[in-house]
Amino acid sequence: MKKSCLFVLTVVWLTLMCACSQQKGGEGASADADSAVVVSEHFDYADSADYAYLTINIELPEAADEVTTKMRSYLLQLVGDRLSYAVSYEGRRAYPLYHGDSDDAATQLKYYFKETMLLLDTLSANDIGERKRYLEEDTTLTSEQKADALSEMPHWSYDYKLQKTADTLNYVVFLSQDYIFMGGAHGGMGGDGYITFDKTDGHAVSQFVDTTRVVAMQPLLVEGLKQYYSEAGEQPMTTDELFERLQLPFDGQKRQIPLPLWQPCPTSEGLLFCYGQYEIACYADGMPSFVVPYSKIKPFLTDDALNLLKDYLK
Repeated sequence: MKKSCLFVLTVVWLTLMCACSQQKGGEGASADADSAVVVSEHFDYADSADYAYLTINIELPEAADEVTTKMRSYLLQLVGDRLSYAVSYEGRRAYPLYHGDSDDAATQLKYYFKETMLLLDTLSANDIGERKRYLEEDTTLTSEQKADALSEMPHWSYDYKLQKTADTLNYVVFLSQDYIFMGGAHGGMGGDGYITFDKTDGHAVSQFVDTTRVVAMQPLLVEGLKQYYSEAGEQPMTTDELFERLQLPFDGQKRQIPLPLWQPCPTSEGLLFCYGQYEIACYADGMPSFVVPYSKIKPFLTDDALNLLKDYLK
């Protein structure tokens, strides 16, 4: 019988964010690391409708040269894709991408903010309208009970953040994450995860570990997840108990842990692996995460990752 999930999501998420924090420079940076810092520009938006709230906080690298211009362009495209699919569960874009001046970030982001707010306003109003009709047709409730229910109608909310989480001589990392609540039992965390850019040419590392070697990586994933649960206050568990705890995909191998959907993220201690909500565990288990030391993960790194992390692998 599977063990009950006992974690409080908020606590787990705060723990995760603390674990993901990275000191600038780390082991691979020299004393003049500040000279390599990518200067950022911030864009913050917030608004509300009758039944919806929206906040967007964006940090973008300033387009100071060819490298940072490439990073900025990549992230703007990512933001557009994320926001235009914000509440889509059918794989359809909710509104068109911005087609104006691609160098005008402020105008682009204002467009996405406006369109996302209109989308939330429309969908939340439709949702509340449907809930009200159900209430009106419910003959089991008194007028007072209906009035109470109407006064407690849930408000939708959507929060999106793109923020820089690490800046070293070799690379810079941005985290794309969102939170959405649509009137259900609880909201959910999502996003594109960690995007790591190579500072030599500004390209985003698309793959850190060799995806064909998942079987060989199983001991590292098992060890990392055991560490995650232990640090969250759980009693040490055996491998069998871990697999009983996990909720692996029905179409996958029951004793094989998949790689996370988010790309791993480099830190000064090792490579950070982070799983999304429901990806391998129940909602209350939060977002399981752990760091694998570079000495252990090195044999599984791609050529791109090996080149990026060469100062950490000496």
